[in-house]
Amino acid sequence: IYTVFISYRVRSEKYHASLLYELLNNTTTPAGHRVIVYLDAKRLIKGEDWEEGFSKGLLNSLVALPLLSEGVLEPLSQLKGETVDAKDNLAKELIIMQSIQTYPARKMETIYPLLLGPPCGSSDPRYPAADTFFSPVVKSALASLVAKPSPPTAQAAAEFLRRHGLGAAADAAEAVSVKALVEGLLARQGAELGDHGSSLVSEVISEDSELWKQ
Repeated sequence: IYTVFISYRVRSEKYHASLLYELLNNTTTPAGHRVIVYLDAKRLIKGEDWEEGFSKGLLNSLVALPLLSEGVLEPLSQLKGETVDAKDNLAKELIIMQSIQTYPARKMETIYPLLLGPPCGSSDPRYPAADTFFSPVVKSALASLVAKPSPPTAQAAAEFLRRHGLGAAADAAEAVSVKALVEGLLARQGAELGDHGSSLVSEVISEDSELWKQ
């Protein structure tokens, strides 16, 4: 069993996901429980089937932390709800995540979205903090989300659920629209990450951390 599953888009949130892993993994909760984090870059075994490894993490985690940003939403805004849509693996992950969290026999207790705004420019007095998540670009992407399922992605999510004995959730997953998927995450209690000051990384990441090598 993993305590936390980190969900992210590699192209835009790889650094944030690695930082979050470094901050949380092997820490201890106030109740004295060890925190074990699933991050695919850390947990997948070389040569292991990607979906098999990924399913172990997603189906056996107590809390999911999906990272949401412009980089996550922009590709979703390009989906038109047509069979010719590209399959979006992150959207597939998010559909599965929300499906199993509402499943009666679930292990996942909650989904806690982390909203990431774009970095402020060096001339901005708030630098190196991040701007608000709800930037004009994000608002435009949200307004562009189609109120229909994207068949390649929704069907892949439903097939995953059926393969792992969660067929009762598959039909609903296949009907989730792109718009409803994102709105369902934003409707949850989450956190917006922003003004952290200039010394956060140097204060909490050890000098020999693998994070500095990336």
